[in-house]
Amino acid sequence: MRTFLYIFLITGGVKSDDYVCEINACEALEQSKIDLQEFIDSLEDSNNNSHLVKLERRLRSLEQPVWKVSKLNERWLECAQGPCKCRPETKSLSCWQQGFATLPPLQVLPQDVISIDLGINGLTTLNKNAFPMLSHLSELDLFDNELDYLPESVFDDLNNLHYLRLHKNKLEDVSHNLLFKLKNLQTLDMSNNNIRQLHPHFFKGNLKLIVLHMSRNQIKIVPQTLFSNLGVLEDLDFSNNKIERLPKFLFTDLKNLKRLQLAENRIDYLPTGLFDPLSKLEYLNFGKNHISSISDKLFGNLANLKFLQLTSNHLRRVQLNDFANLQNLEELHLGQNFIAELPENCFETNNNLKKLFLFANNLEELGEKSFNGLTNLTSLLINNNILNSIHEDIFSYTPNLEKLDLDSNKFHFLPSKSLDYLDKLISIKLAKNPWHCDCNILYLALWVDENKNKVWDTEPTCRSPADLGGALLKDMSFNDLCDGQWASMVNLSPRIPVRQVTIQPPPTTEKNN
Repeated sequence: MRTFLYIFLITGGVKSDDYVCEINACEALEQSKIDLQEFIDSLEDSNNNSHLVKLERRLRSLEQPVWKVSKLNERWLECAQGPCKCRPETKSLSCWQQGFATLPPLQVLPQDVISIDLGINGLTTLNKNAFPMLSHLSELDLFDNELDYLPESVFDDLNNLHYLRLHKNKLEDVSHNLLFKLKNLQTLDMSNNNIRQLHPHFFKGNLKLIVLHMSRNQIKIVPQTLFSNLGVLEDLDFSNNKIERLPKFLFTDLKNLKRLQLAENRIDYLPTGLFDPLSKLEYLNFGKNHISSISDKLFGNLANLKFLQLTSNHLRRVQLNDFANLQNLEELHLGQNFIAELPENCFETNNNLKKLFLFANNLEELGEKSFNGLTNLTSLLINNNILNSIHEDIFSYTPNLEKLDLDSNKFHFLPSKSLDYLDKLISIKLAKNPWHCDCNILYLALWVDENKNKVWDTEPTCRSPADLGGALLKDMSFNDLCDGQWASMVNLSPRIPVRQVTIQPPPTTEKNN
């Protein structure tokens, strides 16, 4: 109420200091005849005064109840009498999914509680004294509430807290000292909020952080010092924000980072040297950004990387040495870009690669050594390109391939024997190509007929000539495809080896004159 009176005074409703001395807050409220909730709602609806909205949130925080903390021998018996579930054997308190709009004031909180679960309720804020003297508390869940404000000192007494989950709330502005005293914090999840910015030293007190998730917020700028001294951090997720650029030395101190996710942002450039400190990185996700090129030696120090996600960017080309130092890479996602050419031997050193995704690009043809080095590749997706030509020996470099997607391209036929290298093939997709059913496609028609169990999805059909349009490839015979086309059978080879016979011309004798 006193905070409300202060709001009323600074807006000009009361101009005499005498009112502050002569009447109390309740009388002032009655005299003003202003309903507090209507007043605040009008401010939020019009969004004309964010400062007053913040003051309202602080007022609401001060009005929140606090728990009684007990040190008595019967503290866990007292705890069990409240609305939450108390488990003395695990020293845990669960108020999960109880529909609480505030902390239940009748709940007794044992001082030695280790875990508190307040997830899936309707909490909008907390009193700054919500968690007093809980030096044993290790885990605090506040996920999936309506929290839009947290007092700066609300976590100050939780010096032994290891896990803090605040995801799926409505936090917008967070104090730069909110987490400062959480010296032992190891896992922090503040994803799915509306946080717009973070102080450059927001994590300065959390040097033991191992997992840090800030995805699905509204963050635009990442200060260069934000991750300073987080030397034991292993998992960092800032995906689904509005980040446009990353400072070159942002990751300097992250020597132990293993997972980095920055997908679904607006990043258009990754400077050379950005990833150099991340020698232990195993998982890197930059999918759904605006990256148009890979700078020289960008991945040069990521020898331990196993997963690289670059799907749905603006990449227009792959250079010969872009992935040369990724010897341990197992999965590479380059789909849904604008890549028009794949240099031969660009994967020559990626011998451990198992899955390669190149679907939905602008590839027109692939040379013999486009996949050279990929001896352990099991999945190759090059569907939804504009491919019309591949070298007949291209798959000789992928002997362990099990899944091959060639559908939705511009193929008229496949070179003779091109699929014969794939002894371990389990599934292949060939549909949605303009297969031209003449002698050139006889090899593929016979292969499909002999490998019906490997052809997945829709059966490939003839697009042309007109009299064969819609016919299934597997049903095409030699007579159907090659009748009257002997002169064009340059791509055929005999099914049974034929010994070549050379006919010598008859000897000639010279006549004696």
